[in-house]
Amino acid sequence: MLTSIVILTHNEWTVTKACLESIRLHTPEPYELIVVDNGSTDETSQSLKDQQDVKLVRNETNLGFPKGCNQGIEAASGDSVLFLNNDTVVTKNWLKNLLRELHSDERVGMVGPVSNYVSGQQQIPVTYHELSDLDRFAKEHCEQHSGQWASARRIVGFCLLVKRSVLDEIGWFDERFGIGNYEDDDLCLRALQAGYSLRIVYDSFVHHVGHVTVRNITDVNFAQLLVQNKLKAAEKWGQNIHDLMFEMPITISLCMIVKNEQETIARCLNSIRDIVDEIIVVDTGSTDDTVEILKRYTDKIYHFEWIHDFAAARNFAFDRATMDYILWLDADDVIYEKDRKKLAELKQSLNFSVDSVSMEYHLSFDQDGNVTSKSRRNRLVKRANKFRWHGAVHEYLLVGGNILNSDIAVTHVSVEHESDRNIRIYEARLARGETFEPRDLYYYANELLDHRRFEDAAAVYDQFLNTHQGWIEDVIAACGKLADCYHNLNQPDKEQEYTLRSFLYDTPRADFCCRMGYYFLQKSEWKKAAFWYELATNLPKPDANWGFVNNAYWTWLPHLQLCVCYDRMGDYRKAFEHNEIARRYRPTQEFVLLNKAYLESRLSED
Repeated sequence: MLTSIVILTHNEWTVTKACLESIRLHTPEPYELIVVDNGSTDETSQSLKDQQDVKLVRNETNLGFPKGCNQGIEAASGDSVLFLNNDTVVTKNWLKNLLRELHSDERVGMVGPVSNYVSGQQQIPVTYHELSDLDRFAKEHCEQHSGQWASARRIVGFCLLVKRSVLDEIGWFDERFGIGNYEDDDLCLRALQAGYSLRIVYDSFVHHVGHVTVRNITDVNFAQLLVQNKLKAAEKWGQNIHDLMFEMPITISLCMIVKNEQETIARCLNSIRDIVDEIIVVDTGSTDDTVEILKRYTDKIYHFEWIHDFAAARNFAFDRATMDYILWLDADDVIYEKDRKKLAELKQSLNFSVDSVSMEYHLSFDQDGNVTSKSRRNRLVKRANKFRWHGAVHEYLLVGGNILNSDIAVTHVSVEHESDRNIRIYEARLARGETFEPRDLYYYANELLDHRRFEDAAAVYDQFLNTHQGWIEDVIAACGKLADCYHNLNQPDKEQEYTLRSFLYDTPRADFCCRMGYYFLQKSEWKKAAFWYELATNLPKPDANWGFVNNAYWTWLPHLQLCVCYDRMGDYRKAFEHNEIARRYRPTQEFVLLNKAYLESRLSED
């Protein structure tokens, strides 16, 4: 990946030369140098023309820092852009470690190093006094703080690394700030409000002289400029920009409902207790040690008489929350370490304009730990919006407004529950003469399918589809579940009918294409089967899909089946190619390795 390093100059060639030399010495990573000269009158401009590795943008007059940076962005071709003052000296691994953190997470928008001279959190105490001791100090400091970083709400523009995609999304530097001051604060705030996080990288050290260019611009009153730009920022944002940037982090109430969860509740709470600000648990009638375990974590334990209504219990818990946002979990959920870090960082950076944060829900894994089934849920919601739960069984949280789709994952670690609980609730409601809404029909049919009552399930799924009111992901899933019903009832034509029906509601999904492929595979119609499996491999996977996604259909499974199809058609090379693609996803799977050995022997015979 290429990094475009943008440096602005206005006279002071000596310091610029030292900066460029330090970059060349300490930057083995791919980079390009773009220098925007803002009207230098000394030897700077001519000296820069003599630098073979510098792409020079020359301005006849000083157009200011924001404009010059934007000219640098326009000339940049890198995946990320690094804005660097010319009065800096970089040290070993400075860019490598900045890039590591910038690309460690999709949500990280910009990062910056620590330094001897910078305002805010990035300044650290140093023990060197001469540049001859700089490398020694930087080496010792970075080794001591290897891999360390901290969330921030402000990165100073003296050395600022930003993803190009983020710049293009949130906009470049605001040129209303003229010569400079507040343009980097403004950029940081826009990144925060777009949902990106900022990080200070403690094992990246950049020496900063400070104010070299500013001291030598004689026609600008910088004290007056600072006041003017502060007012411009306030006019733009409606209040003091620093008040917005340094709002206190959000507070979080964890709300849960439980019953007889002694096997899992401690595991769940241990994974989240140090991130949330209060824990509210509603017990619906535990007879084991659940409540005693809960007392180790919180004194906000409430008892709720079970009325066979999950939404009512969850709303009871939500009503007792007192923090800014509410996070909900089930007792058999857990947040693993990498996602704990993401959630802790989100807590520091989340803007109050966000009404809900959705998170992935990881449901099952293969033998190598890869996620095989997942969905997406609204997990963290603003308490003031009073979002409510609906549905006695398979309840859902109805939210609206500004929703941030995060890549934080909650993982479901399955435990045994009473298998008849939900179906009894549904059938008791039917016995009372209740009329089911479309969502109730869908989930009642799911319970019937789980209990292997295939004919009953098929009838209720059909009833659900015929309402024409279901959520699109439930409608498509119902087609697949109807196909499952008829597969178990040994009616392959009906199975195919409902597989094809899914295409009426949306563009084809990989799982349904694989179903069609399997239909023809069973009939030894290899060419037709291969057509559908090939189609599955070429479909774009839906982004931020809120329905359940089985990753096998979008990764290794169609390639494995194509291996079978092409082998049966005698095209061993294509069979081998598809098996190799499957092997990338399942490198230790026995049948993939057996295929590899078999096909290699076949190809060696040709």
